[in-house]
Amino acid sequence: SFCPLSFLLKMIESYLTAYWIKIFGSLVVFIALIVMFIRQSLGKANAAPQAVVNVLNQLGSDYTVVPNVVVPGERGMFALGNVVVSPYGVFVITVKQGAGKVFGREGDSEWEVKSGRNSNLIRNPLWENRKHVNALEKVIGSVPFNSIVVFPRAVLKGAFGGNVIRLAELSKKITQTKRFRLSLDKLDEILKTLRLRLPTKP
Repeated sequence: SFCPLSFLLKMIESYLTAYWIKIFGSLVVFIALIVMFIRQSLGKANAAPQAVVNVLNQLGSDYTVVPNVVVPGERGMFALGNVVVSPYGVFVITVKQGAGKVFGREGDSEWEVKSGRNSNLIRNPLWENRKHVNALEKVIGSVPFNSIVVFPRAVLKGAFGGNVIRLAELSKKITQTKRFRLSLDKLDEILKTLRLRLPTKP
């Protein structure tokens, strides 16, 4: 026989079950959003300019990082953000902080950076790096140079060659070469010259 009280209890039980399922589902979604936010925040923090410096400072005793070297260029002065001097050569590093996906080719004069619906063109940073190398060569002489362009926050989608890399590849890119190419005397001479080129503090 039909029992109104029993029916009512079942209705309440079903409602409460559905209610708690909704609460649980909302909590799962909320926690997932928090995890995504934390990961994105960590990613942005790791992609900050200081992150590149942190990688360079962990290269080891064979490598000396000389930041913010100022050298004369074709038109005015160049400020070279990161120069690494080692017995294996001099590494000239250009850092590009653009975020998104980078399209282009090694020989193109401009590369495209897409982020969502936004699209921007940038000058080929390999060419910029080459100008820096040429300017530095006039200061310290003809030594084995290694050009590196780093995109800490972008995804590389073009055929850029082996000298255009992500931040995670930077340490390996520098330390993979272990053939001695500079004497200790030459290293000391280069470092003394570069340190004279550092900006003076007020």
